[in-house]
Amino acid sequence: MNLSKTVYDEIRREYDEKQLVSERDKRSRVREVEEKIPEIARINGQIAELSVERAIGRIRGRAEDGQTYEEKKASLINRRKELLTLYGYPESYTEPRYECGLCNDTGYIGNDQCSCLRSRIIEVLYDQSNIKKILETENFSTYTFKYYNNAPVDPSSEETPLSIAKKAVDTAHSFIDNFSISSDNLFISGATGTGKTFLSNCIARELLDKGTDVIYLSSVRLFDILADNAFNTGRNDFVAEDLFSCELLIIDDLGTEYTNSFTQSAFFNCINERLLRKKHTIISTNLSMEQVRQIYTERVFSRLLEKYILIKLFGEDIRIIKKLEE
Repeated sequence: MNLSKTVYDEIRREYDEKQLVSERDKRSRVREVEEKIPEIARINGQIAELSVERAIGRIRGRAEDGQTYEEKKASLINRRKELLTLYGYPESYTEPRYECGLCNDTGYIGNDQCSCLRSRIIEVLYDQSNIKKILETENFSTYTFKYYNNAPVDPSSEETPLSIAKKAVDTAHSFIDNFSISSDNLFISGATGTGKTFLSNCIARELLDKGTDVIYLSSVRLFDILADNAFNTGRNDFVAEDLFSCELLIIDDLGTEYTNSFTQSAFFNCINERLLRKKHTIISTNLSMEQVRQIYTERVFSRLLEKYILIKLFGEDIRIIKKLEE
């Protein structure tokens, strides 16, 4: 799971705060019963004294003290439980109460991350991705081929929008399955409404659920962030380093931004830096490869041709079809 140090430190602080809260709560309950049941206060003091004696015994190498210590401690704990029950308290009333009983709110079981910590990291990754809400409806569980027809895309081809869409989904699954061991990138093109963004979102959902660091940006937002960092305007939460270092960057609707010499240079630098760092990128666009060559220069065209798997989707505008079905 690739989180920035700042974000990871913030999560660690959350866990530290949980432990502090549970400890304060425990101390409050201990004070309560000690005031009501003075014998419990004496028992707690005796247990503390035993702990000190045990530590001294270890330092002096008196191994036989261990069994005596455990027997005395068990006896005192049992008496404390009897008193708690006698006064109407649960036996465990003075024990810590953790949100997660598996790791006691440490986030770790031994050297392994607890499931609660993994879930929290994934939650943060979803928040960072920019597409948390949309992924609730756009994912492989809602993906359908019914909007792709089976007519040849042109007279000289046996390929149809449906067969091409099925191959694209197979490629997407392969991209997901081999994400950690490959350096694959995807360039998804096609007319408006052919499912480019939906397919990108499906991939994002699967990888986020595995704890992968994903950032989704429209091309307009991407270049705004890159310009912000270049000219130090401070308008964006993201910085260029976020875009270069995240495990998967999704750039949606390339070509909808205003293009000039800065965007040409910034786009090349972005995709080239990610290639050098062996980070994955998905680009979706209405542009053809020839249009990409004309707009973003030969250098960009060359990188995309050499380092990206090219997917071109065909078909009618699915958004219009869905609207007509309403």
